[in-house]
Amino acid sequence: MIFENMGFYFREALLSFRRSALMSIAAILSITTILLIVGVFLLISVNLNLFLENLESQLEIIVYLEDSISKAELDTLKNNFNSINGIKEVKFISKEEAYQRLSKDLGEQKDILSAIEKNPLPASFEVQVKDPKTIEQIANQITKFIKVEEVEYGRETAEKLLNFTYIFRRAGMLILALLVFASILIISNIIKITVYARRNEIEIMSLVGATSWFVKWPFIIEGFLQGFISSVLSTIILYNFYFFAISKLHQAIPFLPLVVDNVDLLPIGIAIVLLGSLVGILGSMFSVGKYLNV
Repeated sequence: MIFENMGFYFREALLSFRRSALMSIAAILSITTILLIVGVFLLISVNLNLFLENLESQLEIIVYLEDSISKAELDTLKNNFNSINGIKEVKFISKEEAYQRLSKDLGEQKDILSAIEKNPLPASFEVQVKDPKTIEQIANQITKFIKVEEVEYGRETAEKLLNFTYIFRRAGMLILALLVFASILIISNIIKITVYARRNEIEIMSLVGATSWFVKWPFIIEGFLQGFISSVLSTIILYNFYFFAISKLHQAIPFLPLVVDNVDLLPIGIAIVLLGSLVGILGSMFSVGKYLNV
């Protein structure tokens, strides 16, 4: 029966849009504003998370080798490293390459190296891990191999960075949850106001014998349309503003990591559309129920 009358419900919802156009436009603009605030925070969160991941990816283990290591031992050691679960990449740095890096880092002061007759720098491996949380565990495993002179991964710095990123992510999730909750309350109240303006119509329909769902469905569809239109509008505004903003940021700070792939941004658009539509439906459903004599 519900599906048979769906055409009637849609027509009633659209007629209601036209009859109370000013109220509907005000509701759509208000909901759009709320969803824009949620969307901006989501975009900021995504980019901050990328920045934190970029910081964590720079954590690596430096394995300094004994000068007496042979080519065969070097190959064996590299294979042993690659066999450790959790290691992403192993890169060998020869004594000569380490010397060239130091010379480049010194810049204009590289002449001080001319006083050194023999290259004092050891060969090493740069080891990147898949999960920064396992860096200490993997470093401890590496120290047990022969021909490994020293293992360095900046323990204190790594621990501080991981603690910072953990707290920052948890705080971001909490703020996002509170913001979404507040948005749901505000949008629901906006929809309640539009329903309240037509409370007499609801009560009359109930008194003449209309079933509760017969009364509710046009309002539910209207709430869905308000939420859906608002979410689509906010998504279009957000995406245009975002790509304009990141183009300016890239010009000012070209090395700053930013999310620019549409595929990575798509979940945000979907989340906003779902949030707007769902809150529109639920807000209308519960608001109409207050005025039904059932």
